[in-house]
Amino acid sequence: MLFYFIIFINGVLTIKLNKTDYLFIGIYAVIFCLLNIYDYVVNYDITKYIFSDGRTIQNISPPLKGYIIAIPVELAATFIVVFLFFLWIIPKFLIKKKNYFLFFTLAIFIATTFGVIVFTTWHWSENKPWETYPKLFTVLLNGLGLSAENAGLPLGILLAKKYYESQLHIVQIQKQQQESELKLLQAQLNPHFLFNNLNTLDALIEDRSKKAKQYIQNLSSLYRYLIESKDEEIVSLEKEIEMIRHYFYLIETRFGNTYRFNISEYIDTSNNKYLPTGALQILVENVVKHNKTTNENPIVTSIDVKKEEITIINTKTNTINNEVSFGTGLQNLKERYLLIFDKTIDIKESEEEFKVTIPIITLTKYDR
Repeated sequence: MLFYFIIFINGVLTIKLNKTDYLFIGIYAVIFCLLNIYDYVVNYDITKYIFSDGRTIQNISPPLKGYIIAIPVELAATFIVVFLFFLWIIPKFLIKKKNYFLFFTLAIFIATTFGVIVFTTWHWSENKPWETYPKLFTVLLNGLGLSAENAGLPLGILLAKKYYESQLHIVQIQKQQQESELKLLQAQLNPHFLFNNLNTLDALIEDRSKKAKQYIQNLSSLYRYLIESKDEEIVSLEKEIEMIRHYFYLIETRFGNTYRFNISEYIDTSNNKYLPTGALQILVENVVKHNKTTNENPIVTSIDVKKEEITIINTKTNTINNEVSFGTGLQNLKERYLLIFDKTIDIKESEEEFKVTIPIITLTKYDR
């Protein structure tokens, strides 16, 4: 069983139960009860107890109490031990805190306690006299042995199953990361994006040299961000907001007043807020990609940065812009949130506006 603990720790840092886990638990519970009933009937001890005062106790057949009380108690105790190990002791004390002494102490205590409850319940249900009840040390050993026997197999199977699932999950993340890095690299070299910016820059240099200099500074800052973050799956919220301001400047300069951007930033002095790399760029780019504007009908985009989420709302036009965008795309962003953080993004659309809400991820020093 310890072998499963070790490989599971190396495989994943979170433990959750899914539908197939509960299905396995249900099937195992049925098999457990059937096997215990068979063992109770076939191997029942019909020993006759004779006492000095003349009393005798002997059950010719297994008492009904064993079927309706002892077996359910043993089943409940087994899965209580499994769940305590699986959902509390292993994640908290073995994986997160790495407190091995406390882990083994709690493990032995819990296993022994519930094992003693099962042993005592069987002793009572089989009408065995309490004079034959073993000494404390023997009871504790029997209790620990019962829990190890009953809970060891389902716990081992669940941990092995989770290890296998975690390996599949890691492969998915690695594949997604490779695809994201490739698309982000392509975005840096996207000739269409670069061509449009160079055309804008050419027009500015001739008539507005000061504006051209500012444009170059913002463009270079954006590219610097793309290059520096190309190998990172997440970036700090601060860097992402700084990047999107440079992107705003490029879009507003290129299209004039047809695109307008407003950003209200939540003031937070902590530096543990993160987003998937390029998340805001993808969402703002999506606005430009899907809306063709005019001076009479500008697109207004508002970005509201709150404590735990960011909401991007933009007005809509009836004309679709066919310009090719650079970025990983809205669908890719949804998949990255799901794979990396196990979170979803909220998308709402009406005739007048398009609204996307993405979570801000708070990471501790330990998580990073």
